Amino acid sequence: MLDGPLQDVGERAFRLTLAGTLVAALGQGLTLPFLVLYLHEVLGASLPLAGAVLAVAAVAGLAATTVGGPLGDRIGLGRLAALGLVVQAAGTALLATGAGVGVATLGVLLNNVGNGLVWPALNGLVAVQVPEARRSRAFALRFGLLNGGLGVGGLLSGWVVSLDRPASFHLVYGIDAASTAVFALLIALGLRRTPGFAAPDRPLHRDDVRIGGYGAVLRDRPFAGYLAVAVALGVFGYAQMNGPWAAFAVAEGGTSTRVIGFAFAANTAVIVVLQLAVERRTRAWRRSRLLVAAALLWTLAWLVTGAAALPGLRGIPGDVGFVLALAVFGLGETFYSPVGGALPNALASEHLRGRYNALAGATWPVGGFVGPPLAGLLLGGARPGAWIGVVAVGTAVTAAASAVLGRRLPDHVERPAADR
Repeated sequence: MLDGPLQDVGERAFRLTLAGTLVAALGQGLTLPFLVLYLHEVLGASLPLAGAVLAVAAVAGLAATTVGGPLGDRIGLGRLAALGLVVQAAGTALLATGAGVGVATLGVLLNNVGNGLVWPALNGLVAVQVPEARRSRAFALRFGLLNGGLGVGGLLSGWVVSLDRPASFHLVYGIDAASTAVFALLIALGLRRTPGFAAPDRPLHRDDVRIGGYGAVLRDRPFAGYLAVAVALGVFGYAQMNGPWAAFAVAEGGTSTRVIGFAFAANTAVIVVLQLAVERRTRAWRRSRLLVAAALLWTLAWLVTGAAALPGLRGIPGDVGFVLALAVFGLGETFYSPVGGALPNALASEHLRGRYNALAGATWPVGGFVGPPLAGLLLGGARPGAWIGVVAVGTAVTAAASAVLGRRLPDHVERPAADR
């Protein structure tokens, strides 16, 4: 717990972290929708090759996350975040050169490796920068700024990027690389004497060494339970929104790509507008209750998606339904974001904080590995509509599992101190 002058230093460091998050998100928003398009249409990679590049890069990112946990505990979370951002910026800069598929593949790999180091490090860093009573709000605020930056960057990219002008891709990837490098400099220079930048000065106790490592983290039963819930939310939630949802809406619901764009814009708008209000209204809630609410709202989003795809609602009613579905999903995200970063850090011990955040961060790519293939089997089968049933049941069961998890969490984790 921070107090006095040290707390002031931590909160200034957190504001600098927020500023860097926003700058980097604006750059990433410029390029986020276009990677497969860039590899295929501009650099000439086949679609199977582009898919293979992304799959290998995802594995590399997961491996980096696993290595980054103990590395962050050893060298400090701030140093690890700066290192990851430099690697990420280097990868994006290679993509900006347009030098060919081989160079671009290396760029994608470096980008994912850097991202795999950055996310767990930043989550742990934020947890050290702010007092425990304010962590939920801190993670919610960072999530809202991140989505706002990505949304604005995505809107700007529509005015800049064109297949008729390949140089426009080089431009946005160059801006993305520069914005990521700026974030790295903010951390490396601005945070070097702030909490969490370096590893604790105190030597580890012998018992810490003996019980340390990922084995100790996984033996923490409440945390293992949270990991199971987070993986399920990834498989039946985020992994379905990022790709399968759009495929279902177009193929089964007969909607247009323009409506898909409106739906994702609505998702971002809900997060940006409502994130802090939801966090403020739910500040006294049990954390497991927030997980339950997120999972149930995602269940509702999938059911609305299924209703929008009914033949009798083709046209404007169905299109409105699809936009509403992702807006509801975004509302669910505002309930999840205060928990996703704060709960693992509430359970973590200081000398294993990097490992706790690494495993929590790994639930995202694991969900990404399982979710899309599952959706592919369902959407490509004889009854594509079964996809709705499976993902809706999956999130509903996850809601029930979250309620059970609440009975296993220590009281100080389940009922965080109210923000003063």
